[in-house]
Amino acid sequence: MDNFPCSHAIAAAREQNLDFISLCAEYYKRQILIDAYSFPIMLVGHPSSWVVPSDITARVVLNPKTKRQSGHSIAGRHVSSSERKTTQSCRRCRQSGHNSRRCSNPPLINEGRAELFMRNTVASVAYVIKLDITNRRAP
Repeated sequence: MDNFPCSHAIAAAREQNLDFISLCAEYYKRQILIDAYSFPIMLVGHPSSWVVPSDITARVVLNPKTKRQSGHSIAGRHVSSSERKTTQSCRRCRQSGHNSRRCSNPPLINEGRAELFMRNTVASVAYVIKLDITNRRAP
């Protein structure tokens, strides 16, 4: 941080009977913060109501390219022939054959998250109710 005193500088300023706030930059002071938020903040509204110029909507923005980390990769263990083989599915791109650690595909954007949240919430509430009912039984 620029011009923000550390704890040692604050202790030294107090030892010298100096106001340590004078050591701070102007943009860390209370009045500057109050002035910054003195104007009303306008809401942006729903994205469907935005007016976006056509040259902006024509631009194609791609996801950033992912890069595997350098170094020794940790390979899986050797599976014996007696073990059951399962297919992996990636939680990032939901394709089979690899896991999220080895995924180089772009991630899916919030697909099915609400349903998963609701399913987990309902299951948690049902479990708590079940526990509550079992604890109220008379011995």
